[in-house]
Amino acid sequence: MHTTKINFLGDPIKRICYSYPKKDNKMRVPLSWLKDYVKLDLSNEALAEVLTLAGLEVDKVEPTPFPFKGVIVAEVKEAAPHPNADKLKVAQVFDGTETVQVVCGAANCRAGMKVALATVGATLTNKEGSTFKIKKSKLRDVASHGMLCAEDELGFTEESSGIMELSDAAAVGTDLTELFGDVIFEVSLTPNLGHCMSLLGIAREVAALLDQKAIPPKITLDEGGAAGIEVEIKEPENCYRYGCRWITGVKVGPSPDWMKTRLENAGIRSINNVVDVTNYVMLEMGQPLHAFDGKKIRDQKISVQSTESSIPFETLDGEKRTIPPGILMIHDGKGPVAVAGVMGGANSEVSETTTEVILEAAHFNPSAVRKGAKMLGLRSESSARFERGVDFERVTAALDRAASLLGGTVSQIVDSVSKERKRKTVKVRLSRVNALLGTELSLAEVESFLKRLEMTVKTEEETCHVTVPTYRNDITEEIDLIEEVARIYGYNNIEKQEPRVVNSSLPHAPIYLMKKEVRERLIGAGLQEFLTCDLISSELSNLCLEKQLGEKEEIHVLKPSSVDQSILRMSLLPGMLQAVKHNFDRKNHNLSAFEVGRIHFKEGKGFQERLTAAILLTGKRTPHHFESKPGAVDFFDLKGILENLLTAFDVKGAQFEPSRLKSFHPGKQATLSIGDLRLGVLGEVHPSRLERLGIEERIFFAQIDLHDLIEVRGKEKKMTPLPQFPGSERDWTVTVQHDVPMGSFSNVLKAFPSKLLKEFYLLDLYESEKIGKDRKNVTFRFVYRNDRQTIEQPQVDKEHERMIRFVNERMGDFIFQV
Repeated sequence: MHTTKINFLGDPIKRICYSYPKKDNKMRVPLSWLKDYVKLDLSNEALAEVLTLAGLEVDKVEPTPFPFKGVIVAEVKEAAPHPNADKLKVAQVFDGTETVQVVCGAANCRAGMKVALATVGATLTNKEGSTFKIKKSKLRDVASHGMLCAEDELGFTEESSGIMELSDAAAVGTDLTELFGDVIFEVSLTPNLGHCMSLLGIAREVAALLDQKAIPPKITLDEGGAAGIEVEIKEPENCYRYGCRWITGVKVGPSPDWMKTRLENAGIRSINNVVDVTNYVMLEMGQPLHAFDGKKIRDQKISVQSTESSIPFETLDGEKRTIPPGILMIHDGKGPVAVAGVMGGANSEVSETTTEVILEAAHFNPSAVRKGAKMLGLRSESSARFERGVDFERVTAALDRAASLLGGTVSQIVDSVSKERKRKTVKVRLSRVNALLGTELSLAEVESFLKRLEMTVKTEEETCHVTVPTYRNDITEEIDLIEEVARIYGYNNIEKQEPRVVNSSLPHAPIYLMKKEVRERLIGAGLQEFLTCDLISSELSNLCLEKQLGEKEEIHVLKPSSVDQSILRMSLLPGMLQAVKHNFDRKNHNLSAFEVGRIHFKEGKGFQERLTAAILLTGKRTPHHFESKPGAVDFFDLKGILENLLTAFDVKGAQFEPSRLKSFHPGKQATLSIGDLRLGVLGEVHPSRLERLGIEERIFFAQIDLHDLIEVRGKEKKMTPLPQFPGSERDWTVTVQHDVPMGSFSNVLKAFPSKLLKEFYLLDLYESEKIGKDRKNVTFRFVYRNDRQTIEQPQVDKEHERMIRFVNERMGDFIFQV
């Protein structure tokens, strides 16, 4: 058996834990930890429902996963050398019921240690993910009944250098899943729930919902001696309170097993006992703390002030940063040692040689911390809590709690208050509560709900005068208290009433109606709607069509959070291409899509925002069918969808004219115009543009301006009766120049003055070397009809000949043969 040993500051790790990623708007709440502060006899599902109904949405409830089964705590009674192998030992191990013999190859196996024993029949998982079962075996002729496990063999670490050594407090015979397992509640927190960014905060909420009292942690602390440090708050508007304690006789090393397990189940990686204590208290009480190496604080002075100029500073994450002016920082007697509320500096970091620690707890202005975190691009667990506001009254309590957990000789506290924070008093009227919630609560009920939230309430003439705890920074006015009443009363207990319908006399905005109707038309055409972001990257912006459509400039975001969202789109094409690439990567190659959205650009000295509709086609025209092979979409499919859209809006005089836009394939593009108004563009996206995104298939794209479409749409629709008399058809084939667009013929034919010609359309298009490379044969079909009587053949022939002469007179220069 391969065994390894892991060292941490020279000592073996005696714990087992997992580490999880954590976002600053989520709390990972271990159930065993929560039970320290509130009595719970609910099932996991019931507790999740209680929290969710109170506004603390539970995203997941999951047990701690373990890749093994049948591993228990055991004690090594004897460890003797193997008679036939120098590197093996024969251990007599007590499993709580009997003593079994196990052959072990770990050098740290010794009598008296608590170990993880995989009993006969236990299952483990190797690094390749395969499971195997522990069986009775013989190693060098010595029987072995089980296996003493290392941390990496149980899947807790990548590597280890010996069998896992458990704490002396671990009871022999206990299953490891019971010893280290837990149930984790992942709770989403909205920005107003800063008071719930702690286990005690969650416990307060649960206690209030269950009509209990939260049980705060017990703090016992012996202090003595002078404080040994001076504190000065130079900016009272940014730091309301600053407290610290000097602790000597500190020995830096690994934290106790229980603390490491709780921290890592809550999403915080264990570092050492000093750092772990600050993180533990932060998670427990919601008050961020920081630990300085006491010997590295120069002149034994601490001041809180902002930087006056740019200064270099290395933070605890090892990054060398330039701190801009106006950032709130913690200074010692010589210079800065921490970014206030965000992160400490490497120049005062606690290390394995630290023996003196200065613990810091403060109440900073949330705006000052938010500014520092944003300017430096540095988010931390600490800044997330300071930005939402911490409890002014619990600063010293958090210091005492941390000092009691850390041990050592604790000096007297330094508590500097620059600005007193008095508790807010807010009144809430019973009539207003019932009017907004639709309830019939009594004043006594409202009072009891608020008292369950640890608020002080005085009643007077159907009004509650409520003194709000300092940790409830989200409560500032009456409506906030009404929301609290609703939460504790239970949203599900509020009866639903018949809705009241109030119709506005104001008409809808024309652009809103146009957007709605265009969406309905395109969905009816079988297209799927895309929704993409208005913010795009600079690379995607280079694909923007609008750069070719006039003197327009991009609008850049001043302080983008990402380069991928740094420019406002000037066209819907970039975002839709990104969506296409996403689909192609997942083997979805047949797309018929549209999007209705706004584009943005600078034009002259002003800014423009236009609502546009875009259509995108790629892949096959129809699904696979056994009778015929599905054909690929082409330019005319796209053009047909636009023509149907124009017909639906009764747009007259629309023309498709060849264009030379760089974003489209040459010869496969057009502009849609009505007179001098350019309504939109369409065509096949240029292959070079697609190549930059790794797209190898043909993409057809069109975009029209909905503001312009409003101006040119028909005002009213006229219905015509079905024809009562039959018509007569005639075909006409003509040889024309190859580059003559069919739109030219259509425009001439539409201008032909005739009461008999009711309809015409392109029937066939033929190209061949026999008729010439620069020529093509075009066949049109014409439908003639007399609305008053059956049309006669001589009448049709005469009208047809007149039509041919009309076209020939106007397009004779392009016609070779009639």
